[in-house]
Amino acid sequence: MSLRGFLIVLVAVGVLATSGMYWHQHDIQRVMRDGYGTTGKITSAEVVSTRFPFVFDGAWPRYVDENLAIGLQWTGKDGIQREHKGIAVSAAYAARITVGNQLKLLTIPIQVVDDDSSLPVVVQDIDDHLNHIRSTSRFMLAGAGTCAGLLVLVIGWQAWSARRSGPGSAAIAAGSRRPFPYTLALLTAVLLPFGGYMLVTSYLEQNALKEMLEHGNEATADITRAYGEVNKAGEAPSYLVTLAWTDGSGQRQTYGPTHISAAFWQQITRNGVQTVRQTRIRYLPGRADARPLIVDDAAERQYQDSFGVKGGAVFLVFGLILGGLTLYLYRRRPSTSVQPG
Repeated sequence: MSLRGFLIVLVAVGVLATSGMYWHQHDIQRVMRDGYGTTGKITSAEVVSTRFPFVFDGAWPRYVDENLAIGLQWTGKDGIQREHKGIAVSAAYAARITVGNQLKLLTIPIQVVDDDSSLPVVVQDIDDHLNHIRSTSRFMLAGAGTCAGLLVLVIGWQAWSARRSGPGSAAIAAGSRRPFPYTLALLTAVLLPFGGYMLVTSYLEQNALKEMLEHGNEATADITRAYGEVNKAGEAPSYLVTLAWTDGSGQRQTYGPTHISAAFWQQITRNGVQTVRQTRIRYLPGRADARPLIVDDAAERQYQDSFGVKGGAVFLVFGLILGGLTLYLYRRRPSTSVQPG
């Protein structure tokens, strides 16, 4: 496959995936708008692999955009008992209904429509799940847009090369193309921007942290939410909090969710239930985008920023190495020229 064809496939996949996520979000919002509230029983759960993100709901394969899908059973207003599988739940909600590899068979509030095609919506998970869908849609759309931009550049470069070569050279050029190392080029295209983004953002976080320690204001913040996220069944969850405080000018500020350490989680919870509602923070006045420092969890913040800088540098170096290797192999490979008859 040529580079041009490869980019066309990526653009098509990105557009189709974004469209699917949009209609999934639309279906959830329709059920919330047109349905009614009831209770459903969790009957099963299935960990979803990114290599095959589908769960069979009877004979029907259903795409799942989260790491965990549950089965729900309920009785509608029409008296018919229904059951569906493949209902995606967010990582935060997964942490609430699982203990290690064990599923809690809870009865939970849901929103439903009395037909056989609409999936029920888990009311307690609606915000986190929709946020995940919107984030995934933006990522897919950005990827498709990037590939579309590269495709335009490739088409323009090919057209310019054909005009520059003059008439009669198109067939010769088509028969003398060098094989292109697509795998290395794709890895380079992923690692370079990812490493650069990780390095720059973590470096800026480090600078903001240093400024907070030297010149930041201190305040008592409300911990408005504390929860764990399970990214894979059986693994230890990661912990997050959202914060709200009043700054020196009397304005109410919020930030989050932001990651905290397991040690700090143990300080503010008991048996997984939040017991501490406030904590000391340092923040930068006039910088609402700057992540505040939780004073009692400062070591974790410093570790995260340091790890981000080092990790970003490693990804960036690997990307540069792969980019150089891609160019080297492309130049070294012999062209597949057409022999005159």
